Formats: sequence, structure tokens, C-alpha cells
Amino acid sequence: MNFLCCRTVGLICFFAALVPLAAAQASEFYPLDWGRITVCPAILADQGPPTFIAPDCKTVAPQEIDPQHRLIWVRTIVRLDAVRGKNGEPFSVYVSGKMSSEVYLNGQLIGSNGTPGETATLETVGVMDAQFFPPQGLFQKGDNEIVLKASSHNGFIVLSWPVHAVGIGTAGIYANGSLPQYIPALVTLGLFIMGALYFATMGVIGPQRTRFWILCSICFFAAAQLVAEASRGLWPYPYPVHDLRLISIAVSSTGFGLSVAFHIFRLYAQAAALKVTLSLAALCIFILIFTPGFDFKALMGMTLPLVAALVATGFWSHQGRRRAFLYFVIVLVFVAAIFSFQGLFLDTLFFFLVAFFLLLIFIEQAFTLAEEARQRRKEEARADRLSLALEEAKERTAVSEISIKSAGKMERIATSEILHCNSVDGYAEIVLTGGRTLLYTTTLNDLEDELPANFLRVHRSHLINVNYVGSLSRDRSGTGMLTLVGGAQVPVSRRIMPKVRQALA
Repeated sequence: MNFLCCRTVGLICFFAALVPLAAAQASEFYPLDWGRITVCPAILADQGPPTFIAPDCKTVAPQEIDPQHRLIWVRTIVRLDAVRGKNGEPFSVYVSGKMSSEVYLNGQLIGSNGTPGETATLETVGVMDAQFFPPQGLFQKGDNEIVLKASSHNGFIVLSWPVHAVGIGTAGIYANGSLPQYIPALVTLGLFIMGALYFATMGVIGPQRTRFWILCSICFFAAAQLVAEASRGLWPYPYPVHDLRLISIAVSSTGFGLSVAFHIFRLYAQAAALKVTLSLAALCIFILIFTPGFDFKALMGMTLPLVAALVATGFWSHQGRRRAFLYFVIVLVFVAAIFSFQGLFLDTLFFFLVAFFLLLIFIEQAFTLAEEARQRRKEEARADRLSLALEEAKERTAVSEISIKSAGKMERIATSEILHCNSVDGYAEIVLTGGRTLLYTTTLNDLEDELPANFLRVHRSHLINVNYVGSLSRDRSGTGMLTLVGGAQVPVSRRIMPKVRQALA
């Protein structure tokens, strides 16, 4: 846990150091004029932008700019209040969307993002978010015309809004302005990763493996979703990767919701947990396949299992089930945040709520492990007491006699009559309570194996019945002397002295 804390603090410090840099790069941005967008068909042979007055040209809204599986011209207007930023920063042109493009500013070609084409083989794939640095003299106060020649043939998902932004802003290192909004959430990535590693380790070596693997999946899906969400600001990836990013976000969001629901149902309804989760998973798969919009897919894939968990924890809270109300409150906060913040929820708030949820799980796990340790100690103590009681009962019920071959005859002696035994020339001398002595034709080691547990070997040559011990004395050399009932004395070796003291305590 200390290692986890150190890693988390280290990641927090690292990403916190990026915040001033991101703030410095936060730029003025002038978007396209929504009412002045014209789209025309294009062909590869076009040498430059058309006049945009042909019959097949039309005025569209930003979400209707669609270069998917075709080659088009796009003309829009961006209105500037000044030709530089507030602090004199240079301007650049930003183009963000799932496409390859050539970009013109006020009639002059200023660069290409890949190469647009009429087919996938003729197109060179561009990046999702591109930034162009034209000569500053091309910018002018008032209307600035931005023209794109664009195509998108290499993706495998058709998006309802493929072009995200076209505009002019102060130049910066981030082609996409989404990174600053993810930096606060990135501080939680270390917690997700370390949580996944910790729970995976416990899933391998711990006693409750299924539970730990479920908690590992919660951390994994949260980390995967955060990495997928933030990747757009961290890496200028080719636009087909955007399809994989959207799928990853939707799958991770759904996986997170299902993992949380499975974890909760296993706590309170273990017999039905798997069936309920599989049913929710089937419904989520249907939503992922057939509902439009990946933001909606991600939200619904997460929300549906959480709502099921919310209803269930509410019912269990009403029944007074242990800690059910805690889970009810946590899930309620999640669901309320989803409906209250919507798009912002998936961007930043979600990851802080997940981090808070995982911290609560860590705390609960610590209490659970401590409780299990206490319970285990109690069970071990009960087992020890039971073992001792069984041993005593066994001694009471066992036949407490031994057969002794002495002086050519067999004699049965009650072990309760034996005071002590001595080793004499390879034989065992048995001293009885009445003072009688028998010579047993066996070794003291063999005799020790035949006698019950109340006989203690105190010396290599002496075996005593602890029920007849009167006192124990110890001399300076570390050896001792046992005085038995009746006055007989038996030496105690230095090596065995601690064991004798413990047995007679």
C-alpha cells in the first residue's frame, strides 16, 4: 500500500506540473461561421477550389460536413477581431476531423493533412487533428475564407459527425484542445493502474480470487477508458485510429458498468449475480450495436448496469443489509452525475468519481482483511481449545494401562500408578507410586511412545508423570531438579529446562 501511495503521489506531481504548460497553451479560438458553410463535390483532377455556386453545391450545418467515402470541397468563413493573439501570438489554422485534407486560406494553399483522394487507394491517410502555420500576412481582420478539399475512405465506422472543428487560433503545441480538460483526470491514472495490479496479484494469491479479479476489471476498464479518452490530446494519431478509440471508450465504459454491477450483485445475491450480469451484458451489446452516436453508446453502456445496481442496492438497503446503503449512495452519485453533466461526465468527472469509488473499496478491503484476520485468530483459538479438549477426552477414555514384561512374566500396570521411569543399561526402570520398581525389557524411548501425553521426558535418562510433580528448582549451570510426590528427585537437563517450565506452568 505504501508503494501504491508513492506511485500515485508521483503521478499527481508529474501531471500537476503539466497544468501550467497546458494553461499557457490554452488559446483564443475563432470557429467557423455556422451559417456560411458550403459543400461541393470534388474530383481528383480539380486544380483548385471551385466557385461554390454550382447547382450541386449546397449550404450545410457543421455536423453535415461529411467527407466519408467521397471527395468534397468545403468552404467556410472565420471572422477575426485581430490578426494576432491578445499577447501578440501568431495565428494558425486548426482542422479537426476524420479525413485527409488540403487546406486553403484566403485563396492560397497552406498545407495538406495526408492526401485526399477519390478512393481509399488514392488517398493518403491524414491525422485526426491537424494544425497549419501559414504566413501571418494571410490573416486579415474580418472575414477569412478557409477552403478544404477532403476525403475519408479508410475508416471502418461511419460517424454521424465526422468533422469536429475548423477554425483559427493562437498557435500552440496541441493541435487538439482536448488535452487540458483531461490533464486533471490523468492524475487518477496511477491509482487505476496500481489498483489493477494490486487486485490482480490478490486474485492470483488471495483467498477470494473471483472478487479480486472483478475489482481488477473495474480498475482496468477505468484506466483503459481514461487512456482512450486522453489519447487524442497526447498523440496526433491517423484518423482511422479514431474509430478504434471510440470503440475502446464505448467498450471500456460498458465493461466498467458491468464490472461494478457484478461486484455488487456478488456481495448481496451471489447465486443470481452471474445470470443478472450476463443479461445486462446482452442488453448492453444490443445498445452498442444498434444505437447511434458513440457518446450515447458509452453513456448507456455504463448507465444501464449502474441503474440495475442502484435499484438492487436500494432494495437491500431497505432490508438493512450490511453496507448496502454505502453502495447505494455511491451508485446514486454516479447515476446522478451521468444525467446531470452528460458529456462532461465522460471527460473528467467520471474518472474522479471512479477514483473515489476505488479508494472506498481499498478502505473497505482493509477493514475486511482486518476482520478476516481477527476471525481467523478466533477460529484458530477455538480449534486449539477443541483440540486440547479432544486430547483430554481421549486420555480420559483411552485404556490407561500398559503391559510390562519383567522377570520373565507379563504384567499389566495402570499408567496412573507410574511415578517416573529411568534408563538403566538399555532397559527401562519403572518406579510405581507405592515404591515398587519394575525393570521393563525395552528402551526408555520405546516406553515413552507407549505412555500417554501426561508423561514428560525431562532428561535423556528420565521420564516423569507430570501429575506427581511437587516442585522444580534450577541451579546456576542451567540444569534443574524435579521433586516428585513422595520425595523422589529427578534431574532436568539444561536443554529441556524451558520445555519443562512451560509444561508445568
